[in-house]
Amino acid sequence: MNNMTHTARRKFLFGLAKTGALLPFASQMLGQKAHAAGGAKRVLFMYYPNGVVPHAWRPQQDNGSISTSSELSFGLGPLTPWHNKMIVLKNLNLDVGPGAGAHYNDMRGILTGNNQIDFNGASIDHLIAEQLGNEGVLSLGVRTGPKQDIMISKPRGYDSKSRPIPNNNPRDVANKLALRIGPSEGISDSKKAMYEAILSDFNGLSDATLTNARQSKIDFHTNALIRLRDQAGTQVGECGFSPDALADPYAQSNNALSQTEWQMFPHLARAQVDNIVGAFACGLHKVATLQLSKGDENGNLVNYSFDECWQMAQDALAQGVKPGPNQQPVSAMTRWYNEHASHSASHNPGAVPHVAQVRWYHSLLAYTLEQLQSKGMLDDTLVVLFSEVGEGAKHGGAAGSVTLAGGASGEVQMGRVIYCGDGNNNGNRVWGTHQLFGDIARLAGANNIGGPWSGGVV
Repeated sequence: MNNMTHTARRKFLFGLAKTGALLPFASQMLGQKAHAAGGAKRVLFMYYPNGVVPHAWRPQQDNGSISTSSELSFGLGPLTPWHNKMIVLKNLNLDVGPGAGAHYNDMRGILTGNNQIDFNGASIDHLIAEQLGNEGVLSLGVRTGPKQDIMISKPRGYDSKSRPIPNNNPRDVANKLALRIGPSEGISDSKKAMYEAILSDFNGLSDATLTNARQSKIDFHTNALIRLRDQAGTQVGECGFSPDALADPYAQSNNALSQTEWQMFPHLARAQVDNIVGAFACGLHKVATLQLSKGDENGNLVNYSFDECWQMAQDALAQGVKPGPNQQPVSAMTRWYNEHASHSASHNPGAVPHVAQVRWYHSLLAYTLEQLQSKGMLDDTLVVLFSEVGEGAKHGGAAGSVTLAGGASGEVQMGRVIYCGDGNNNGNRVWGTHQLFGDIARLAGANNIGGPWSGGVV
């Protein structure tokens, strides 16, 4: 295929068109071209509880391009391979509405801009989804608990303190998404060969010496072809909806977990990411929200003693991270270093356990980017990772730490650190989630969402 002449290639494609085999290819490419001006085709909001450890998360630089692939900070370390696919928003103000300083108020306001939003108001994820189509928001959780007043996502028609609880059971999610795919005969050998031949041709072009603009165009259309190939023969399981997906018996429980069951948390979190990426790949949803537990005023939903997080605590010690002022000496740390939740550590932001938790959540973001990349969707999907408070000990919305990753079809420059202000509205520049989420809506093609979402950060 790489040696075909221009005339032969046109004849080949014309033959496909006559048989109808080119129709899905053409419609996909036309759809990509039509959407290119809008930027992002999909948006994922990922929430984790209790803020960050400021000194262990924030990069040293304030503004400018991320010019190195070395770790920006311990907390951001897992994102090192994706340094050119992310924007680090340093000191972003978390606009959560009145009564800030309590986890439940901050959580209700983080995606609405106001924790007392009225019955007819909606959070930013639903506002974007309303304009992108009728698929709605895929709202998933991991150990969010049963309290409706601490859910971050709010559709229209719900009281702000009585919000729907996201689906916390990956197996149930997988089964429900699989039912929406329906039966498929699979992709024929001839059609598969066609896609592989065209992809091979694109790969040959990618190997040639091209300008950056032309190379980006080749990459963009190659990703479109990968998605088309994967979707053309969609069957249950091909989009990540495995009938063997994990189930969580503690999905909405406030009970303390057993000493073996808490090891499931990272696997459950990745299973929910797989479900979201599958739903995106199959075109079932364009917007998703993943709530990873809650602000742990009451604890017991997540025990961060699981192996991965414990290892990151050891890595923190190896890199010279010191325990906070009210923490036990390092020599006294045990496997059950943080009881059943993260709340005690979030009140002591220098604590090694909390440093490890923050790094682990960013490793989950890295996993998400890897899965999106494998499906050819990374460069036109925006993923935003955020918490409900800035520095955990202060329980406020100032000096938040937010990471935006992925891409918007070249409509926004990635690989940057943006300093968003001093965290205090005292006449200096202060950018917040009102602006950031407005930018995300605009980049996704949702331009008329109303409310406080103004844009202007990225």
